[in-house]
Formats: sequence, C-alpha cells, structure tokens
Amino acid sequence: MKTKLFLLAGWLMLATCHADSALTLSTGFDYSSGKYGESRRTETLVVPVGIKYEFGDWTLRATIPYVESNGPSAVSGSGPDRVTIENGSNVRRRASGLGDVIVSAAWNAFQDGPWLIELGAKVKLATADKTSGLGTGENDYSVQTEIYRTLGSHTLFGTLGYKKMGDPAGTNLRDPLFTSLGWSYRATQLTAVGVSYDFRQKVQDSGAPLSDATAFVTHKLDPHWKLQAYLVTGFSRASPDFGGGMFVFYSY
Repeated sequence: MKTKLFLLAGWLMLATCHADSALTLSTGFDYSSGKYGESRRTETLVVPVGIKYEFGDWTLRATIPYVESNGPSAVSGSGPDRVTIENGSNVRRRASGLGDVIVSAAWNAFQDGPWLIELGAKVKLATADKTSGLGTGENDYSVQTEIYRTLGSHTLFGTLGYKKMGDPAGTNLRDPLFTSLGWSYRATQLTAVGVSYDFRQKVQDSGAPLSDATAFVTHKLDPHWKLQAYLVTGFSRASPDFGGGMFVFYSY
C-alpha cells in the first residue's frame, strides 16, 4: 500500500490552507503486486479507514487498515513499511486481519504566498500479527519536512524525512532517509491530476532501495465528498511491480 492513502494529493489540489477546524473520513482499497526480492509474487490488498482532523496550524491523522496478503513468508508488512526478512523458510502463506495502525501529526511551520512548509512526525504501531506476515511486530518512527510551491494551476511538492526502524528478532534493519518529489495540475475547479516519485534508502545490506512512481487523479463531487484514484509502478526489488487504488473522502 502506498499509504499513500494519497491524502497529500487531495489536500494539495483542493485546499490552499488549513481550515479553522475540519474532520475528514476516508476509506477505499489499495492493491499491489510484486516479488520484493523473492522468486514468487506477493499480492496485497489493503482496505483502510482514515481519520484526519485539522485545527489551526495542526493536522492529525490516523489510519486503521485491514490487510489481505498472499505470498512468500519472508515478505512482511505492506506499502512503504513492507520489508523482506529471510527466515529460512520459503513457504507461501495467505493471511488477513488488522494491519499496522499509523498515526501522525503535522505542523504548518511556514506559509507565505505560494509557499507552504510543514513539519511532521509519524508512528507505525505494531498492531499487525507478525506471525502471519501482516507486520514486522515492531514500531517504526519517522520525522519529515514537506514543502509545497504553487505556480498558478500547478503545484510542486517534495518531502524529506528520516525513519527509525524497529528491529524484529534476529534482524538489524537500517534507519533510512526517504524523499519524494511531485507535480500536480488543477485541470478544472473540481479535478486535479499529478505524478510523484518516491525514494527510500535500503533497510538491509542485501536489500534494495524503494523506488516507485505514482500517477493520480482527484475529483471533488461536492463541498463534502471527494474521490481519488491512482496507479503505481516500481523500479526496484523493494517496490511493487504495479499497484493502484481508489478512495472516497468525506469532510465536514
């Protein structure tokens, strides 16, 4: 899952600043397929429930995912939190259940004209069952800076962050830097399209960096409802070969 719940793109194109207070609920599905360094493919379906609350210069988010995964037992987790942990077994397993809950907070540190800078922190809580491969069984922590620059109907955005990985028993994971760059275009008052590229350093000596691109479209149905769809393609062993998803958002 790109988790990428692509809230970033939706906020980016259909709002220009934080509301005094606003609550957004979201759900949908995310599907991905890849080998992740193994000989056989892993297919993952994630159905998350997202909650976003904005007040003043702050944005709080929580994502509670339901995950179905079918693939080699060495592959654990989903989305950007997926890792391949060689465990001496190459059996194929199918599992489903609660995934890792993600909570985050972001602060609007600077906003002047077309510029916006946010500082944020995120925690991946180890709520998924590690024995079934739905998670690593360890918490991860990250901090990041996001920068936005509007140019008429166009918006450029980028992220730079650092993640502290929790180490599963017998495994020492690296703590990677990650970054993203993107562009979006407001095609109409209701519809926006864009692309983004994501990169994360490898988390294991024998692994590969995460490297993938996303194309997305967001459409606002009315003042409360919004739809978003995207497609993903990967360029490394740590990324899915392909994926995609669709989400619906309700704000009030």
